[in-house]
Amino acid sequence: MNRELIKAAIASLWIFIFLSAAYGDDKVKPGVFCVGDSIVLGNKGAYIYSDILQTLFDKQYGKDKVAVFNYSFFDMNTAQCLTLVTDLLEKQKGTEYVVMMAGEANFYNLNGLTGYLSSIGRYAPESPFVEENDVNAVEKLNTGVASMYNSPAAGAKKAVLQYAFSRAYRAFSENGAKKVGGYTPKVMPSFHVLTDDFKQKVAPASYTTRYRTAWDFINNKRYAQAEEILTDMLAANPLDSNVYYSLSSLYLLDSKGKNADKALKMLEDGILANPFDKNNQCYKGLSVMFMTYDGRAAAEILYFARVMKSYLGERIPEINSIAAIGAADYANKIAIVSGWILSDIKKINEVCEKNGVKLVVAGYPLDAKSNELIKKAFSSGSVIFVDNSSVSAAVAEGASPSGESPPGEAPSDGAPSGGAPADSARIYADTAKNVMDAIIKNRTIGDFK
Repeated sequence: MNRELIKAAIASLWIFIFLSAAYGDDKVKPGVFCVGDSIVLGNKGAYIYSDILQTLFDKQYGKDKVAVFNYSFFDMNTAQCLTLVTDLLEKQKGTEYVVMMAGEANFYNLNGLTGYLSSIGRYAPESPFVEENDVNAVEKLNTGVASMYNSPAAGAKKAVLQYAFSRAYRAFSENGAKKVGGYTPKVMPSFHVLTDDFKQKVAPASYTTRYRTAWDFINNKRYAQAEEILTDMLAANPLDSNVYYSLSSLYLLDSKGKNADKALKMLEDGILANPFDKNNQCYKGLSVMFMTYDGRAAAEILYFARVMKSYLGERIPEINSIAAIGAADYANKIAIVSGWILSDIKKINEVCEKNGVKLVVAGYPLDAKSNELIKKAFSSGSVIFVDNSSVSAAVAEGASPSGESPPGEAPSDGAPSGGAPADSARIYADTAKNVMDAIIKNRTIGDFK
């Protein structure tokens, strides 16, 4: 064979390989995608549950006939599920079922709430008063917020005075904070950034180790030792929002929620230290506290969020959502979030139907705020609803099946948490079986072929 023929043969071979890869896989394995949060099952448990579901499909239809995939993470809410499902169904061939266990995270993770409120005419975007790329942006924002609170920090040497209310206003108000939404706050942030003797120090190499040690103490309820470490760390590095977040969690845990003002002050100080950082854990802690507390604590958070939003505009999702809810009353907050959950699930079902995919909505295997809500809304209709309430009996009283700390109580960098209950394996197995039974019951001829 001459050289030209060899080149032609090689070229033909590459074309064949390319076409086979791109178009030759006509028999794509049917797919089942599990999406949602893992608040109840836990990050590890959510994958054990989907592995068991894969085993059940192998037994029912034959090994490797159906592929089960899991796209879950701890606090994914329904808005994030909607984005994920839309993306998955655009890219993945052969998907026949989407199994979703979500909704509970919406009561803590408020990202995306403003999209729902905009769709029903209850939210309008605002422009920022201070931009991140402004000169001295952090000082400007702190000065403005300090003025709203009528803090003496608004007149400090580091304050950007054009962002402060006049001394005349402070005299007229008798040193009281400005009312926002008819509320005058009682919790006063420290505004460390504006402190004249404020200096950012270089953190020592042992800083991360000490931080993890502090969380070991928190998880083992050795709160005094943890507080000593964290306050010392804060003195060395007063712009570390993670330390403020940790102290806030400590004060809530140590007092069983009675030190709400002290915890809130830590969150506010942590936010004001790094106000433009969307990944600032104190924002998440603020939304968790807002949705958990009623009365004055929630009113304090709402005041702070409204003031921050007047300077930040649309930058921070948690601030936007808290301000958009606009109510401190617990029942009102739950009602708004409940409407959001149902709206998103309906949109997810529309996306599934458009792509010829069936949506399975699985209830949580333990008591959850969203269980009854979702059951009432989707027990009939095109959505396949799976009631997992009977699985609750498998759990020891008072145990947490996830083996994880509640949202807002543990850092995202892997602080240790409690172990799963003795019956956790049964929870995963029973939940997977219920989902499998519902799919078999509702399947049509041609599924998984």
